[in-house]
Amino acid sequence: MSLKQPHKNRVDEDQIQYAEWDDDGYRKVMYNQSLFSGYLVLDRNANGSVEFEKEYKNGSHLGWDNEYDQNEQLIYTSLTVGETSLAFYEYDSDGNQIGGGKLTDEGYYQKMVDRYNLD
Repeated sequence: MSLKQPHKNRVDEDQIQYAEWDDDGYRKVMYNQSLFSGYLVLDRNANGSVEFEKEYKNGSHLGWDNEYDQNEQLIYTSLTVGETSLAFYEYDSDGNQIGGGKLTDEGYYQKMVDRYNLD
């Protein structure tokens, strides 16, 4: 398995700047003087592959938080709006889901997905 949503932009933490505060009380993230949309890579494995990343939209932490093993096999992912998790999923080394699910009722989940255009 490759990175989740490999078509999205990815930058390392040392490439970003911080901007004003968002509605959740966290600093917005900027890249090349623009609010960042894509994945911010926070940790890498010893071999340089992505270990942990967070998705941002228009500078705010909205989307997927992903954790990978040393082969970039997805082992954990959670869908978040700010610091609120809407769902999480765990996978074994073969990519089979072994746990997780939605953490909110379906109505609230869909409302957040629609409001923030989460995918």
